[in-house]
Amino acid sequence: MKTRFTLTSLALASLLMASNAAMADESTGNFNVTIKLTGQCEAVEVDGGSTALTEPSAAQDGNSITQGADINFGDHVAKAGANVIDGTSKGSTTSGIKVTCSKNMPFNIALESINKPGSTGEGLMKGVTTGNTDEIGYQLYKPTVSSAGSWQNTVTASTDYSDANKWGKDSNALSLYGKGYDAPMVIPVLARVPANSLDKYLDRYQDRVKVTLSW
Repeated sequence: MKTRFTLTSLALASLLMASNAAMADESTGNFNVTIKLTGQCEAVEVDGGSTALTEPSAAQDGNSITQGADINFGDHVAKAGANVIDGTSKGSTTSGIKVTCSKNMPFNIALESINKPGSTGEGLMKGVTTGNTDEIGYQLYKPTVSSAGSWQNTVTASTDYSDANKWGKDSNALSLYGKGYDAPMVIPVLARVPANSLDKYLDRYQDRVKVTLSW
């Protein structure tokens, strides 16, 4: 009996050593943890666009009804040989076209004149006085966009009045990336009245511009 007990103890010790040796090896694997964020934009907000321009008082009180994204070219003498006249959104850095989009979300802003529909950003101001058929044309232009192609877009007023910088719709729309929801991106609009455009009937001339946000 004594000899049989000793052999059994040795067998148990041998099994434990074999088990420990097997645990020295290991096998590993991986699994993923993920989340996908899809982007969106809020509806575009346009400060300005007063309907008072269609009222008779508009001819006497243009400045008081121009605000935000509205462009007021000011008062000028009706004459031949006038120089070009440049304008920008009255509230260029504080109000105007406001867009809020998810960070790095691509979006487009398209502009189109109500009086002269088209894709190139050409507009037409018509007189507010009944019977006046004279018109004054103008062209819309994009602001300067720095860091294009990155969500850190910075938008500032521009002095680029080249054909390549015309702001209209379709291929002439302004393309940007959202900067997140901490604050809306304020986008100024630039415009120019060509030279030799002011030999017209004495009146106030106006147009309205449709703003379309797509993403």
